[in-house]
Amino acid sequence: MNAKKVLVTRPLAQAKPMVALLQSNGFEVEHYPCLAIEAVAPQSAEGMQSKQLAMALSTFDHVIVISSNAAQHWLEITLDYWPQWPIGVQWWAMGKSTQAKLIAQGIDTLRPTTGDTSEALLLDLLPKIEANHKVLIVRGVGGRETLRQAIEGKGARVHYAACYERQTPTFTATQLCEIAQFSPQAVMLQSGETLANFDQLLGDQAWCDKASTVLVVPSLRIAKQAKAMGYQTILESTSASDQSMCDTLIKSMPT
Repeated sequence: MNAKKVLVTRPLAQAKPMVALLQSNGFEVEHYPCLAIEAVAPQSAEGMQSKQLAMALSTFDHVIVISSNAAQHWLEITLDYWPQWPIGVQWWAMGKSTQAKLIAQGIDTLRPTTGDTSEALLLDLLPKIEANHKVLIVRGVGGRETLRQAIEGKGARVHYAACYERQTPTFTATQLCEIAQFSPQAVMLQSGETLANFDQLLGDQAWCDKASTVLVVPSLRIAKQAKAMGYQTILESTSASDQSMCDTLIKSMPT
């Protein structure tokens, strides 16, 4: 496998580190987002609920922030109410970049020791959950229920702060032509929703050969999702971090 032309599909605000990392390792890179991130409208039901939960932050025993997008949009809300963070709240982050955003704001934050998945987080979190605990999960609108189900199984109460929305972008005819001219040999897909959008937006393009186009994905779950869509050349990373995804691609190439 010698995939030197790589398509990065991360949302606009998150792509630069991945692009720079790949370029520093000798890849030709183009970035076309297959996922758009927008803050929920302040007056929407989700926006009003997030505001109420932010004001009640001190009442929670655990706060779980599931992505760097969640961290960014949640901090924009909570910093208005908490010039000093409440004592007694244990924060958890899904992934190194999410943890870094929280720590940069003075929040002592733990993250999973065995990976960046919900399952890895639960290994560390569940032993610390008690039946009377109140847990806040900060995320986008919608998403998996794995964390909630496991935490409620311990008798704790779970609330969601949905502070951003994922949207499917659109590509112009010019952009589709540009991607076709680039003709990527590998595609970096760091979430299941990004994979679904990629397949919808670009999966039927002539350059995208489901037998040979290399998809780099962050977990076995998303690898199975790609396989069900008909893709055959799938590289499974150990996490969604830029470094892990890049390392996974590099390791697949001949020395």
